[in-house]
Amino acid sequence: MENSSGRLVQPGTSASSTKLVGRAFEQDMKVIRSWLMDDEVSTIGIYGMGGVGKTTMLQHIRNELLERRDISHSVYWVNVPQGFKIEELQDLITKYLNLDLSSKDDDLSRVVKLAKELANKQKWILILDDLWNSFEPQEVGIPIPLKGSNLIMTTRSEMVCRQMNSRNNIKVDTLSDEESWTLFTEKLGHDKPLSPEVERIAVDVARECAGLPLGIVTLAESLKGVDDLHEWRITLKRLKESNFWHMEDQMFQILRLSYDCLDNSAQQCFVYCALFDEHHKIERGVLIESFIEEGIIKEINRQATLDKGHSILDRLENVNLLERIDGGSAIKMHDLLRDMAIQILDEYSLVMG
Repeated sequence: MENSSGRLVQPGTSASSTKLVGRAFEQDMKVIRSWLMDDEVSTIGIYGMGGVGKTTMLQHIRNELLERRDISHSVYWVNVPQGFKIEELQDLITKYLNLDLSSKDDDLSRVVKLAKELANKQKWILILDDLWNSFEPQEVGIPIPLKGSNLIMTTRSEMVCRQMNSRNNIKVDTLSDEESWTLFTEKLGHDKPLSPEVERIAVDVARECAGLPLGIVTLAESLKGVDDLHEWRITLKRLKESNFWHMEDQMFQILRLSYDCLDNSAQQCFVYCALFDEHHKIERGVLIESFIEEGIIKEINRQATLDKGHSILDRLENVNLLERIDGGSAIKMHDLLRDMAIQILDEYSLVMG
């Protein structure tokens, strides 16, 4: 798939609609841009905990690259599955290159073919998003270092960056209280100003999100339009009572609040999405048919049932529990949200015995 500039872009990867907030993000973006313009830099690592905004930052960088007429690089974006095999990663990369790595090829032939193709391309930027474990690029067929080309990775671990021999690394930190409030109010919307009493509580709610953009955005979307003081107090109370020691546990609590605000049908549909393969897009029509087959949604006739399915997915997208891609024909689920959904499924299984 090509963009308007004729350069390759990953099918199904939507442009980020989330505005980057904070001086640190702006500075990090500036540094990454400078590295991409430096022929001496071949590998770039972006690390930080889940939900802190690594992927969003790279989406903005990717979009800038594709729009710039003075840059002729092809941009390849790969969502890396956990526990991937070399052959799997090779196949994910070669789908951009019109390169057939036959299953009959031996391991060395696959590596040589891919390395030769990328070397011939010369100017490319390969983005590996959500890398959990390190690997040797040459064993895959990624010819790094290669003048004019770059390998960029996002990962939760600084150690992965080091093991990938990346000397140009950036840690994406959490937002300050002020930056958190800016993002929270942006996502909350400005249709109706908050009363002074609600705003005081809302400031504390935003602070309890611990500076994590994913949690801030998801919680703000779920509270959009809520002006009841008691509901805001209940939300703040639940956040304060979580008392988690680890940031990712705290993130789960924040995301869980958005899930708890859904009606029963929407909750069932959300956790059902976790049964699909990680990082894979899910066709909207296929998903709704699955809801119907499983008996999760049922109305007086088929059209009403389909409408109900679309309405539920719209709701899940609006509160950022699912991401709309491919112009709305498919959805995908953030890995942290998928982890939470699986945790909820496990809890339900224990209750049912």
